[in-house]
Amino acid sequence: MGIVDELIGVNERGEIISKDWVEWEHFMIPNKPKWLRDILRNSIALKGHCLTCTSVDGCYFVRSNMPEQALHPHCDCKTKTISYGIVQKNAKATSGIEKFRDYVFAPKHYGKGKVALFKSWGYTIDDSEALRREYAEQALIAYKSGQYKLKKLDEHGQQLAIPVSLKGKVFYSGWMLCPEGEIVLTTPFGGWIK
Repeated sequence: MGIVDELIGVNERGEIISKDWVEWEHFMIPNKPKWLRDILRNSIALKGHCLTCTSVDGCYFVRSNMPEQALHPHCDCKTKTISYGIVQKNAKATSGIEKFRDYVFAPKHYGKGKVALFKSWGYTIDDSEALRREYAEQALIAYKSGQYKLKKLDEHGQQLAIPVSLKGKVFYSGWMLCPEGEIVLTTPFGGWIK
């Protein structure tokens, strides 16, 4: 295997991808369990550590598409190179059915925005589970391919815009990046790709 093979590859869709990944690191924050992670983040924040920095500890980024370091003066954050195999093994997408059943297709939203858009594509509340699965599958492939846009980074974490395609329409969906390459759907429709 040559240097080029270590840095680029081909994903499930036949697209060229970057294999140059890093894990964001901050002093003494475990990735799991979440309750312990939250306690330690809040505890070290009392000693002056930045909640924004600790929110991305343990998160995986393509080196060419990550937040700039340092995030602020006296930043303790570092990155370490990780193999693409770690990303492939650990990354997962969580797309809750409630984002469709209780949000996109909520009766209070009928005739407005997202409901009208999804209905115009022929989807109903009965498609919520299929949409949940489709979003998770597409977003995971895109994330592992490094096809995401960095959005807001704050004490809650790094938001990502990840492309999704339905009925021939390609648009951004909103996701929160969590440790070990877990992405969690926050909004099914985040805007059109221009």
